[in-house]
Amino acid sequence: MSSRPEITQIAVTDLAPEHLVVLERAISNILSTDLAFETFAQIVDGLPIRDVYRDYYPRTRPDFERNLEPSQEARQVVEALQESFSIRSLQIETKVAQAYQNTSIKSREFDLRLMEIVAHICHDIATRLFINAGGGLHKPDPKDAQPPQLPGELPLVPVPPKPTELYHPDYQAWDQYPKGIADITGYWAEYRLFGGVVLFDRGESGTECKDVFIHPVGFYRIYQVSEAQIQQFTTFLLSEPSQDHQTSHGLRISAEKYARRIDPYDAMSLHIYRNKYERKIPPRKPVRCVVRGDDFPELTDSMADLVSRVKSRKTAGDT
Repeated sequence: MSSRPEITQIAVTDLAPEHLVVLERAISNILSTDLAFETFAQIVDGLPIRDVYRDYYPRTRPDFERNLEPSQEARQVVEALQESFSIRSLQIETKVAQAYQNTSIKSREFDLRLMEIVAHICHDIATRLFINAGGGLHKPDPKDAQPPQLPGELPLVPVPPKPTELYHPDYQAWDQYPKGIADITGYWAEYRLFGGVVLFDRGESGTECKDVFIHPVGFYRIYQVSEAQIQQFTTFLLSEPSQDHQTSHGLRISAEKYARRIDPYDAMSLHIYRNKYERKIPPRKPVRCVVRGDDFPELTDSMADLVSRVKSRKTAGDT
């Protein structure tokens, strides 16, 4: 069993007033979205809804297929959270808070550190909900994780039950996470809220915040967030609050076509991570059975150009 890191924390209220006010608005804007409501309600249930699990779950689960929306109990918990939550009651990792406070508001470094501390807080909210709900008010029975046995088939090897059904496939090293299994749901919440786990170029020192990256779910590579996307994201965070639930436009970040992309296996060696304990890197680089065209836009363009030229020659020959 791996040892868990010791994390020192301070009260969010120890931040300078101007940085605290900005952070309060940012978290309030996220919590007001329907996306956040749905995400946190699933954590309270301990059960993904059908349209969500299809994005990340590797096979069909009848019990998930029938789950169309969060339970009424979970909805009430999250409604209470939206109405009464205050970040002033939170503790935040000391080094994260200090790095955020050291920035000048409206600078590029401020935008990146704001994204970092927001990811930490949303992750923390998810872990708190998971722990308070005892892993989920309606968490699945481990028996439902077993593949169905068809008549005439040889007995199947039992599937080990997962500690939680809400997970990012690459972030399940709970034995080395500060909050254990609860942190798995924290990374899952990041994937739902932001499009993937939020990472940074930490540089040689391991403490910098030079660029921001997103680690999506599936056989996709990690991709860099563009300057325009950073601005769109921070604009959403700092926008005037609305009386109605905000849409998630500007919250989830998708890869731009020609974004810099990195294989997850190589990311740590390139200093791209949020915390070094977040993933276990296998000794050998995995062979990918699936290659996504979106991950190799130049190759896709070349193939499209080739097809176009072949069609043009064929058309010219027919005439």
